[in-house]
Amino acid sequence: MQAERHILSSHEQLIALFLEVKKAYEHFDGDYAKSRYGAYNMLKDMPEYELAYSPYIEIAKECERSSISLKQSPETGRLYAWNANVAGHGPKLELRAVTLEHVEDKALMKLYHENWAYELGCHIDLDAAYEI
Repeated sequence: MQAERHILSSHEQLIALFLEVKKAYEHFDGDYAKSRYGAYNMLKDMPEYELAYSPYIEIAKECERSSISLKQSPETGRLYAWNANVAGHGPKLELRAVTLEHVEDKALMKLYHENWAYELGCHIDLDAAYEI
């Protein structure tokens, strides 16, 4: 199964998305400052939300990426900043749970996506046990 890809063209659509998944965050016991690995094959099942409006278009260009997007867990509904790391080893899916406030923080989103998403790969919680 190939997950859906959605284009968000306004901040109002982003807010609406987070309102739809609000319950997914009520019992989150993970750490928003750390990433975790997901199985690489999960990518095909996770809906993607491209942030196709300013300032995310500019952040993507500054970070030499084609776009900035979020992935959504089909199990919990949570949204994640993400990176598929395929550099010199087996592919790894790096996921960091994000809230609306995180996504609205332009400096944080730039940090998460610059240098081939280096920040997402630096702070991996290898013991994370929460359901993605």
